[in-house]
Amino acid sequence: MFQDSIPLQRHCLLDSANMAEIRDQVSHHLWSHHMRVPQGNPLQSRLYGVYFGSAALFDLRYGAEVEIDAGDIASYYLVRATLAGSGMVELGRRSAAIRAGSLTVSSPSERSLIRVGSDCRSLILRVERPALERRLQQLLERPLRAPLVFDVDVAEGSSGMAAVRQTLDYLCRLHQDPDIDQLAPALAAGFPDYLMSLLLMQLPHNYSDALRADRRQPLPLHVRRARDYIESHLDEPVTLAELAALSGVSTRTLQNGFARFLGQSPIDYIRGQRLARVHAALEQAGPGDNVTDILLRHGVTSFGHFASHYRKRYGCRPSDTLRSR
Repeated sequence: MFQDSIPLQRHCLLDSANMAEIRDQVSHHLWSHHMRVPQGNPLQSRLYGVYFGSAALFDLRYGAEVEIDAGDIASYYLVRATLAGSGMVELGRRSAAIRAGSLTVSSPSERSLIRVGSDCRSLILRVERPALERRLQQLLERPLRAPLVFDVDVAEGSSGMAAVRQTLDYLCRLHQDPDIDQLAPALAAGFPDYLMSLLLMQLPHNYSDALRADRRQPLPLHVRRARDYIESHLDEPVTLAELAALSGVSTRTLQNGFARFLGQSPIDYIRGQRLARVHAALEQAGPGDNVTDILLRHGVTSFGHFASHYRKRYGCRPSDTLRSR
């Protein structure tokens, strides 16, 4: 894959040594950012790119050691296939090494900081956030309860990495065709949906388990309604009788449905979802957060009972997770 030295050679957007021009053009085509270059390091940057519907693919090399402070890239998801060189990407408190052959992902909602070496080159797939979130909702058949966040680093050798890299290689080869302009309308109309489904199905993110569960076994309407209500109202008290009424069935039918299709009772499902949400909140807590406030924000009022279940699942107390964050 990516045997050509410049996969998108026919589509040059920038070839410059002027720092202001480089910053402006990269900001225009990819994302707005601040760029810092060590004093005395000469720049010779090249940017190639193609657009198709709600996505775009770029080949970027700065030609010097550069630090990019992109802030919150709120409008896009960026999938970075590194072709050469090395660097580091930080997203909030998470980080991953950039190296030849790696696949890293930047998601909106957290500050993005990128450091690259002088020989670093990456193919960067940019996907519009609203389009990707709409596609995820279509696959789940329900509204999103939280922003979509991908793992920063995709495991080397995984089927997801191979599938995405093969698809990017296909796109590069397609755009080497001199007749690509004739194919562009069809490509823009159909390819982005396939590409977004590929990313959502193949790369790890916070909805991966939900997508796998939904693909594994379709749920009856009353079970799906109850599950969706639970997941969107975890910060509120939820009773079995309320769930049954909202689902349009009796409590016994609802319990049987959960047992048959989700392998647990509605109450156990509520507890499991709250445990997972609280655990994530404790791991991401800020300096002023405490266990009591976090539990209350997630609808937990019986602290001792909840702590007992938390310890069974995670092997420690909520306060231990908060201290070790």
